[in-house]
Order: sequence, then structure tokens, then C-alpha cells
Amino acid sequence: MASTTQRFQGLDTLRYVRLMLLVVPLLLVVAIVIYGIVNHRIEDSLSSYYLGPARDLFVAMLVTTGALLVVYSGEALEDYALNLAGFYAMFVALVPTKLGETLSTLPPDDQSKLILSVRVAIIAVLVVSAAFVWLGFKTSRTPHTALMHSKLTKILGLISTGLLVAFIVLLLWRAFEGKTFAWVHASAAFLLIFSMGIAIASHLGHVPMCHEDTSGGKPNRYRIILGLMALGLIAWPILLIAGVEEALFIVEWFQISLFAYFWYLESRRLWDPTTGPNSLISR
Repeated sequence: MASTTQRFQGLDTLRYVRLMLLVVPLLLVVAIVIYGIVNHRIEDSLSSYYLGPARDLFVAMLVTTGALLVVYSGEALEDYALNLAGFYAMFVALVPTKLGETLSTLPPDDQSKLILSVRVAIIAVLVVSAAFVWLGFKTSRTPHTALMHSKLTKILGLISTGLLVAFIVLLLWRAFEGKTFAWVHASAAFLLIFSMGIAIASHLGHVPMCHEDTSGGKPNRYRIILGLMALGLIAWPILLIAGVEEALFIVEWFQISLFAYFWYLESRRLWDPTTGPNSLISR
């Protein structure tokens, strides 16, 4: 059994993981604000900054966030959803938006170099992810049994896994084709939001979703976040029809702010879990 000191060290680690999930996006926020002030404009989408001066911070933020989502450990359904979200975040970062348009403006040699770099990134992430899954099976940290908690977790697990398989097929096809990598970035972004939505839904206080009530006694906060996420997605086409050029940018930052608020709630709820009947120290 771990000592009290070791447990407190583990709690400190989790605290800082949650805080980093709040702090890391601030790097891109600051860069975009400075970029907007200097250039007197904002891009039409967040991912458009991949092709601009904020590219390095954009990639660094998403890769770091993806790694943190995978490292973070929660209840079974949440843990699986966050692992998937972290996986998708890598491809949002590493596969540029509007890559086909970018490639069409480059000379053949530069096209080949960019395509090769994207292929290498895709293969590297897939190989490491496969090793991570294999390690999970070897250490019994796989979700295939944990997701058998209820009929609802089975359904959500199957849907998430089915979407994961479809995405990997798309990914391998585009990597083999190596022309435009169409739909990879957009699909990864959508599935990232979808997976985060499942993770947030696991805190609604429903027993079929989770072994324990992780709502902190206030499930309505998580319901509001999910409702606003849905409204944000609905607002996107409405803003486009209204002629708002920055529609996608607005929706993306709206979703990011909701994710940040979710991690803020989690940080507050679990900042000191050493008290109460379910405390780690009392176990």
C-alpha cells in the first residue's frame, strides 16, 4: 500500500495536470491577441493560425494538451473518452487545415517535403498509440472491461470505438494517398469535441454512466456546459448564413472556453480529495 507521502505526491501531480490543462491554451490566446493587435485582424478559424506566425504555439498547445488528456486518469468512461480526445488532438495539431490549398501553392519539391512530414507525423503518432494500447493490455489498464459497467457505457463505448476505427481508416487512406489529407483535420476536431462531450457527460451524476457520483453534488453545472456546447455547434451554420466570416473562430473559442471551465470545475472539485467519505487518504 502506498504511503501517505506518496499519495499526497500523486494528488499534487493530478492538481498540476488539471492546472496545465487550463494554462497551456493561454499560450495560444496571448499569441493570437498579440497577432491581432499587430496585424489588425483575426483569422477565419483557429486552425488557420497553423499556417501563420502562431504555428509553433498552435502545434505545441495541442500536442501538450493531447498528452495531458491521455495522462489524466478518471472514472472508466471519462478515462476512455479523454484518451480518445488526446489522440484526436494530436492530429488536429499535426495535420494542417486547408492542406490541399497550401500544397497547390507550393513547387513540387516543397509539396513532397510537406507531404512527407505529415506522413511521418501520422505514422509516429499511430505507432506510439499502438504501443500505448499494447501496454494497457499488458497492465490491465484497457477499457474493454471497465466500459461494461452498464448498457449506457457499453453503447457509448461502442460508438466511440466505432468512430475511432473509422477515423483510423480515413487517416491511413489519406496518408497512403498523400495528396490533400482531406477531412483528417476536420474529423479530428469534431471527434475531439465529441469525446470531450462524453467525458463531461460522465459527471452528470447518473449511476449508469459512472461507478460513483462525480458531479460534486452539482450536476447542473455539467448539464449547462453540455447544453452550451451543443448550442455552439448549432450557432456555427447560423453565423455562416448571416455572413460572419469569423464564425468558425468564434465557435472554436467558445468551445475551448467551455472546456477550460470544465477543467476549472474539476480542479476545484478535486483540489483536496483527502477529506470526506471517499477521500484517497481514507482508502
